[in-house]
Amino acid sequence: MSALPARTMRSAPLPSGTVPALLVLAFGLAVVFLRPPLPIDETRYLEVFRESLRGSPLLLRLSGEPYAEKPPLLFWLARALTWLSVLPDFALRCLPPLALAGTVLFTERLGRRIGLTLAGWLQAALLIATVSGQFLHFDPLVALAVWGAMDAWVRRSDAGFLAWSAAALLAKGPVAYLFLIPFLWSLAPLRAWRAGDSARSALALGLALIPLAAWALAAAAQGGEEFAQALLWDRWVGRVADTAHHPRAWYFYVPVVLVGSLPATFLLFQRKDRVDEGAAREWSTRLGRMLLLVFLLFTLIRGKQAHYLEPAVPGLALLLAWRIESRPHELAWLRGGIRVQLGLLLGLALLGILLVPRAEASVGTHGRRLIAQAGHALPLLIAAGTALVGLVATGRKRLSSHALLSAAAIWASACLLPFQWLAGELLFPHDLARALRSNPTEAAYLGSSHHGIYAFLASVPVLEKLDDASQLAAWSELHPEGLLLIDQQALVEELPSGLVVVARDVVHRTPVVVLRRGSDP
Repeated sequence: MSALPARTMRSAPLPSGTVPALLVLAFGLAVVFLRPPLPIDETRYLEVFRESLRGSPLLLRLSGEPYAEKPPLLFWLARALTWLSVLPDFALRCLPPLALAGTVLFTERLGRRIGLTLAGWLQAALLIATVSGQFLHFDPLVALAVWGAMDAWVRRSDAGFLAWSAAALLAKGPVAYLFLIPFLWSLAPLRAWRAGDSARSALALGLALIPLAAWALAAAAQGGEEFAQALLWDRWVGRVADTAHHPRAWYFYVPVVLVGSLPATFLLFQRKDRVDEGAAREWSTRLGRMLLLVFLLFTLIRGKQAHYLEPAVPGLALLLAWRIESRPHELAWLRGGIRVQLGLLLGLALLGILLVPRAEASVGTHGRRLIAQAGHALPLLIAAGTALVGLVATGRKRLSSHALLSAAAIWASACLLPFQWLAGELLFPHDLARALRSNPTEAAYLGSSHHGIYAFLASVPVLEKLDDASQLAAWSELHPEGLLLIDQQALVEELPSGLVVVARDVVHRTPVVVLRRGSDP
């Protein structure tokens, strides 16, 4: 047999952006395997998903009640993964790192259209993006959909732009327009403009609302009048005016942006680019203005969370990549930012060794035992050592911008893994989970359900809610093999005779007692 030509034997190079995308995916999935879901948000979303698998995909429920807080796209995608025999908990928790990896690819592709080679690596290296793929929430999916829409719009794919815009709205609701519209204006110089483009884009943005509206109306019809009011009005308009929902000071996003932009934070304060390349210069100016506009819009909204800004991060990555590549002689600012980032993680790990024991009241009983044995120190020392090695590795002055950004992404992500493991050990209610997974025949609770965490942990199909402590004795007599879950502050009197404590734990800073009928040992 004749030898194959040499060129056919070479392996094809990986597409641009694949390496940073695989990197963030690997670290994100590592977190899923390293730690259990964290109360309250992650366990709540997992319980909503489990109940949706048993019921209608249109009407989401939490503890049997209609759930109006989130649109359904994240849950629908996880349901599709279960059709491939993926376990439900993993199916939902793997979606944020998958979405972040896809966002890296879109950011890289948009950057290539401008002539940038660092956009994908910056998206993977920025601290806020690194952290975003390691928690279960909705904003990574919004970011993927928004920047999928941007990529399709620049390529003049009207169908793709409509589909991705609809996905962004189904991922988190009309708030997606706060990202879609400003970034469309920013990217206009990259699109070969034609007559009627403005009208077609506006029409597509309007049509993209139809799937969300159709789902909302169908869910409202199933959920009843009170749920319809919550879903169609309170969830969107009411949330903006609600001063009690995630209230934060007006300057809340300032440190979020400064720390989240590491390792490229210093480049935010450099002078404007000293190049004049027509559309490219116009694009960077527009994008800077729209990033500032998005920042101001979310600052004006009283309800704030750090992850709300995640869909804007790819725009920040593109702008910072443009600044680095238009001024390569100022690479020292990037190197300095990397060292600040790793130094910050090193200091945080060392400081945590001293401060974690002081937060003992907020952690579960398993976490308290770990602290008592100084078991919290080892993962923090590993994190500190990882950051220190990263500092040494990035100290070489001859490293290229690609090498610096890849090192920043790798060392920062690796440094965060011990933090994530420790968070799971401290915050997850391991003792409560062990008691609830002992196959009780029935279970009831007094006090709060803590956003469905009891239902998430229990193997019983239904948890009964008790109105007051006077019902404890009667319920335990009726269900002698059942478990009672009680917020400790609800126990204003002594325990009824015949009830014994089988576990104590802490759920989101609330002490919880698990009771069962029996005799004291």
